Amino acid sequence: MFLSKLKLKATAATAAAAMMAIAPTLGAASPLGSDPLRLVIPFGPGGGSDITARVLSATAPEFCGPRIDVVSMSGAAGLEAVNFVRNAEPNGHTLLVSDYGPIVTSGYIDDVDWSHDDWQPVMNFTEWQPTVYTRPDHHIQTIDDWMAYAEENPDTVTFGHASPLGIVHLPLILLEETTGIQNVHVPTSGGGETRSLVMGGHIDLGMTLPASIAPEVASGELTALGVFSEERASQLPDTPTFRESGYDVVLPAWLMIFATTDVPAETVEFLQDCFMEALESPTAQAMNDRVNAGIEPLNSEDATTLYQNTVASIGNILRDIGEIE
Repeated sequence: MFLSKLKLKATAATAAAAMMAIAPTLGAASPLGSDPLRLVIPFGPGGGSDITARVLSATAPEFCGPRIDVVSMSGAAGLEAVNFVRNAEPNGHTLLVSDYGPIVTSGYIDDVDWSHDDWQPVMNFTEWQPTVYTRPDHHIQTIDDWMAYAEENPDTVTFGHASPLGIVHLPLILLEETTGIQNVHVPTSGGGETRSLVMGGHIDLGMTLPASIAPEVASGELTALGVFSEERASQLPDTPTFRESGYDVVLPAWLMIFATTDVPAETVEFLQDCFMEALESPTAQAMNDRVNAGIEPLNSEDATTLYQNTVASIGNILRDIGEIE
């Protein structure tokens, strides 16, 4: 018995020594240290960005090391969050999770002290299809219902959306330009607030992303009218595209994680690798399926190409509608 106890103590001591020998190597492999990471979102809680970021925050610490917090900052049409990340220490611990509105569009139309070249994508979560929806008891239940009512009653349909000239506003602008209809635009802090206003009967229509409303559409609490994309959203397979319905407006979007360009390249590479590994894990995939996030990640190189192409295309759209010269 005594010898068994000695063997156990010896085994424990050997294991502890081995762990101490390994620990510096593990620490050296990560440039992050132990301080928490922050994923800063330029919208209110409860929308598609928040839902998607929380899949990563729940699974990535196992692969990246530090705890990951999701922080919503919807002030100044998203610029509060963008500027917060821009002014943070460039160590990779404070990252922006955004669609093109607060970073690409704002880089064109707002008085900011940064340029599009000051941001580098760490990875892309997914491509999104902006979706118009309403309550199931509303008199508008299809795209054609909306077009007909808006033509007969201009400036009466109230339409909620976040981020002026962002991914859930710019498609509406293009549709109005194409069809000549006029709606009353109601800015909100994000997808969560828009959904609450629609469901509460305070506004007629809303625009958000499929992940934000798929559960309510499936349960019959909301009706999805149409999506602004080439193909139907996988989360809303019964909802037609606007092009299918005869309105040629297609403007999908993405959700990316950004660092500022002064964050060291090795830190960005480490974040990319551990985030991508986390999102491939069974836990992340199960969460993705449960919340209908539609995550299909792209690495930093591919995300950068997508970002640069979007900067060019949004610039062209804003010039076409007279927002910039």
